[in-house]
Parts: sequence; C-alpha cells; structure tokens
Amino acid sequence: MADERDEIRARISIVQLVGQRVPLKKAGKDFKGLCPFHDDKNPSFTVNDRTGTYRCWSCGEHGDIFNWVMKTQNVDFVEALSILAEQAGVTLAKRGKPVDKTERASQKSAMEDALAFFRDQLAKSTDARQYLDGRAIPRDVADQWELGYAPDVGDALAIHLKKKGHTLAECKTLFLVDQDAGGGYFDKFRGRLIFPIRDERGELVAFGGRLLGDGQPKYINSSDTPLYRKSRVLYGLFLARDGLNTSRRAVLTEGYLDVIACQRAGVTGAVASLGTALSEDHAKLLRRWSDEVVILYDSDPAGQKAAERAIEVLTAESVPVRIALMPAGDDPDTLLRTQGPAAVQRSVEQGQPPLDFKINRLLERGNPNDREGFWPAAIAILAAAPSEMELDRHLVRLAGLYPGSPNPLIAQKALRRDIAIERRRRRGMNVATPQHRSSVPVTRAVSELWPAETTLFRAMIEEAHRAHAWAFLQEESLFQSNEGKALRSALVLAFADVAPEGEPKVWFHRVEPESFRDLLSRILDDPRLDRLTQPFVDDAAKRLREESESRQVAALRGTATSAEILKRLKQMKPSYERDGLDES
Repeated sequence: MADERDEIRARISIVQLVGQRVPLKKAGKDFKGLCPFHDDKNPSFTVNDRTGTYRCWSCGEHGDIFNWVMKTQNVDFVEALSILAEQAGVTLAKRGKPVDKTERASQKSAMEDALAFFRDQLAKSTDARQYLDGRAIPRDVADQWELGYAPDVGDALAIHLKKKGHTLAECKTLFLVDQDAGGGYFDKFRGRLIFPIRDERGELVAFGGRLLGDGQPKYINSSDTPLYRKSRVLYGLFLARDGLNTSRRAVLTEGYLDVIACQRAGVTGAVASLGTALSEDHAKLLRRWSDEVVILYDSDPAGQKAAERAIEVLTAESVPVRIALMPAGDDPDTLLRTQGPAAVQRSVEQGQPPLDFKINRLLERGNPNDREGFWPAAIAILAAAPSEMELDRHLVRLAGLYPGSPNPLIAQKALRRDIAIERRRRRGMNVATPQHRSSVPVTRAVSELWPAETTLFRAMIEEAHRAHAWAFLQEESLFQSNEGKALRSALVLAFADVAPEGEPKVWFHRVEPESFRDLLSRILDDPRLDRLTQPFVDDAAKRLREESESRQVAALRGTATSAEILKRLKQMKPSYERDGLDES
C-alpha cells in the first residue's frame, strides 16, 4: 500500500486538488487562500506543492492530499485512497475478494436505466402527479430528488431492462425484479412513488417505493445488494453534504418525505436511515459528517421508542445528541404544509438533551407514586447523567415528586444515595461505557539548527544533492545541535540505508513525528539555500566534521593520558595540523 500511496502523491498536485474548492493565489513559493475550515477573513491558508501539504496558520488544520479528501468529503482513509487512486489513474492492489469492474459497471448501468424508466413513468402517470400535488411537492423538487413512479404492471420494468441488454438474473440481485414459481420475472416495485437512494458519493445504489393508495406494506426498500448495504447508507446525505459542511449539525428523520420536507424548510442537514433501525455504521457516518445530531422523530410511541434506540447508538459512538419530537400528530411533511418552514425549524431548534427526553418520557408514561416501577427507572436514568450539573437540575425537579417525603432536600439526599448505589453496582458489573482514546501530544525541547546542519538537511531534500548529502547523514558525529541530532536520527530511521526517492511530497509523510516534517518544510522554504552547489554542501560537512573533532580533542584533553591524546590526534590529522600541535 505504501508504494500505491507514494505513486498517488507523485501524480496528484495538491494545489490543483485544493484549488477545486478553495481559490488560491501564488504567494512566493506557496499558494494562499481563505481557510475552508473556519471563518477566515484574511488568507491564512497555505498550500505547498513541493511538500504536498496544506496548513492554516490560524486554526491549525493541516495535512496532505489524503487528509484533504478525508476532511472535505468526510470519508475514511480507505475511501480517500480509492477516490485519489481513481483520479491519479493508479490501480490499487486487490484486498479481499476482487471486484469485477465489468460486472460492477453493468450493475450501475442497470440501476441508471431503472431510474430513467421510473422518471419517465412519473411524467406519464396522472395518479403519481396528483399524489405529488396533494403532498405539495412541486416539479422542481421532484426533479431535484429524482422522484419516479413504478407503474402497477407486473413486468414493465423487467421488459424495459431486458430491452436495454441487462440480464434479469443480475437485475434480481439488485432488487429490481424477482422470480415467480415458474421462473418468470416480475417487478419488485409496482404502483409506487419511487425514491432513488444515492450514497454519500452520489452513486445510485438502491430504491425505495411508497404506495400511492391504501395497502400494506406502505413502503418497500431495496434489500442489501452488491451495490448497497442499508446499514451504511443514509437517505439524503448526498444532497445534505454542503449544508453539513457549513452547520456540522445533522437532523435525523424517519423517512424519505421527512427528509425532503426538512430540506425544503431550510433544515439542510436532514437525513434518514432506510427501512432499518439506526445502526452503528450509521452513527459512524453521522460522526464523520457532523458535530451534533438532532433526532426529529414523530411523537407517537413508535417514534419515541425509535428515538431512545437512536440515542443509545449515537451515544455509544460519542456523537452529541438532542431530541426534537414533532407536535402530536405531525411529521415534518405535514408541519411544513400546515405551518410553514419556520415551524419545522423551531422543532429542530427546540431539541432537548437525552436526559431531559428520557425523564420527560418517564413522567408521561409513569406514576411517581409507584415506588416499585417509576423510581427504579428514574434512578437508572439519572445514574447515567453526563455531568453533575445535569444531575442536580433533575434532582431538584424530581425531589418534589418523591412519595412520602415532605422535605425536598431529604428527598434529594435519598435519591443521591440510590444513584450512588446504582453507579457502584454498574461498576461492579463492568457495565460498558464509551471509551475515548486521547492522543497526548509529545513535546520535546527544540533548539536551533546550526547553519551547516541546515545546509546538509536542505541538500538531502533536493533531488540533485540528495545522494551526496545522504552519505553525510550516515555520520552521526557530524551533527552537534540537539535538534540536528534528533532530525538526523528521524531521517535515518525513516529510510534506513537508502535515501528517499522522488519529490518531497512523495516521502515527507514517512518522517515522524510531524514536528520534524514541519522543520523540513521550513528548511525547504529558506530562500538563502535556493542555489545549493556541491562544493557548498561539502564545505558544510567539512565545517561540521572539524567542529566535531575539536570537541573530541577538548574532551580528550580533560580525561585521557598524553599517549591516548597523541593517538587520537594522528587519526584526526587535519585538525591536528590546524591546532598547531606536534608529537613532541
């Protein structure tokens, strides 16, 4: 993989990559622009094509082409590697079961042909258009979301796909058609409004369908296919990306029409899980794209139960959560139509913390006079309070409801005792809580490099002088400053006995820790060393070697016998002659 990454780095210009999203201007050797990671007023964002890195000198965001794709497209490293490999024309080594590119292209083509069929049928169907009119969904919104219609005909899509040259056996694996007992093929979606499902990259991977009239099931969704894993895709995420990049707040809804309604109401971070409960993979996806998730579910029992489940899944992935239940009897779609966009936005803004939601739900369902039912449940909820401040707030609220205790302070004391017992019980039972790994920054003393050391390191960076300078780096005794010794060791450790090859952007990432990469970048930016020559490099090594020998002689004079000093002086004849010493 390392060779693949290096090849990708060599082929892709970070200036061109970043420049697709950030207007950049030449500034000396680098390029500058407004930082996309914070509200930058004065250009503080620099991109260095030689090292293949970017850095904001205000907010501190930095990295290489892989970091850039991961952060701006909210993908993990494997996905970033795939995206950049495709751009660079680099073929990645197969890992696991190889994917037949021809087969995958055929599957994608079948999906796109199915979408074109559904879109065409929507334009022809009076019933489907009337349904959209009844939901106050105008034509431009239907086009934006690529809505379609599956006619209530047994094999209309199957016939269409076969004419397009697709094998129906393959289409069956994509949840487009199915087979009857006699082996004939029929459409999976019939008499339904069609919602195309695209993943976060915009790839068409599945469909959902809603009946226009009465009947069950009201919705059907694609099952897992070679292109689709429902536990890893959120409906609407592709169109929500820009909004999420700005707000960093995702709004989790229950279905297709809810997502569309929220987006129309200006809640641009709206997404939904698809025909399945929120999964761990969904939570990880939301964590990549947002700093907070607002759960906007219906207020009916099913919606509240689903919200509780979503809270647990998101909390386990360390995703901050708020819950914004809809008014009774409403969902985002009906609320938008009856009260307008502001009402939907208010529901989102009035979201409550999980602890409030759970306590409120307990108060709605339970009876505080029920000592055996209500209070054990309340203690279990309070014991998981994220902070003592949150706990105190709810203790004051609940103490007044505590049965048989006329004094709220006494009630609070009793509740605190029960909560302490519950927490000890959980610790004794090894109850799992989310673990947060913290990366403690390694600090080290930084001293200035000697000028001659700087020359050797700059020569090592430059391809024309690298091999020559690399030989000097093998002489550990040449380097005198603490920083020079440490950087020299880091380079030798990173590349062993062979000098790195190619431009710095290809190999800089191998130097650890990051502070050394920063130091090398500063050395590369030093204009005083722009015109290195081999004699200049040799002279730097000579001066360092002489300084090293002088120090050794000074050390010997303080500790060795005369015979040992003379023996060592013979080994260092140039310095011996320079110091005017003789053997007498």
